[in-house]
Amino acid sequence: MPSPSKQLAPAKVNAKVLFVVGSLAWAVMLATLGVLHLAGASPDGRLAWVAVAGLALGTCGYGWAHRIHLIDDEGMAE
Repeated sequence: MPSPSKQLAPAKVNAKVLFVVGSLAWAVMLATLGVLHLAGASPDGRLAWVAVAGLALGTCGYGWAHRIHLIDDEGMAE
């Protein structure tokens, strides 16, 4: 069995940006659903709860990553 010659290292990502962009995407979805609801073309109401859950999880994840020092002050994953 051949052994791997190189170990893959974890990617260096700016986790702050990742959390913020993801949360903003959920917020945009929620706003879009709100506009559709006001226009009378409301899709399934459960989609709004999906967006709320995504926004809440993204916000909690951002705080959690800081609390356990998963990311540094610049936002880079350690």
